[in-house]
Amino acid sequence: MIKLGNREPVWLDLAEGARLKVRPITTPSYAMIQAQAEKVFDDWAEHRAEAEGLDPADQSVRRGLMRSLMIKGLALYAIIEWTGIDSGVSDEAIAGFIDENPLLAALFYHRYLSPLKERAAEGNASGPAPHGISAAGRDIAKPVMETVATLAPTASPSP
Repeated sequence: MIKLGNREPVWLDLAEGARLKVRPITTPSYAMIQAQAEKVFDDWAEHRAEAEGLDPADQSVRRGLMRSLMIKGLALYAIIEWTGIDSGVSDEAIAGFIDENPLLAALFYHRYLSPLKERAAEGNASGPAPHGISAAGRDIAKPVMETVATLAPTASPSP
């Protein structure tokens, strides 16, 4: 059974004494942040990528920039208070915190989204397998080429 998440802000403990009070993530807010990140990426790809010497078609460039845009977008949406950070909470301060502290930014991303991952894990005992099928069981079908070779008619070399 899936449990409904908490709708109240919570504190996330990061390293170095930094604590962030964050509002809960929702499907609409996550989708909005993702759409905005894609829009910013597309604008960057069209207007600035060449000047920065980066290829927006390169999947590692796309994944890296999209991840950083998602982290910053989630932080700007989520953080409503903090302690252990030498600044008041503002959009500029949050963006600076994320840009200047990549390891803490990654930690924020994983801790902030972990309740979503935990709720997804509660849903079904038979989750997706790493190779993309719905359940990880042993293979029971013979390889295709072996089956075709034994079942397909073959032409006789002589009439």
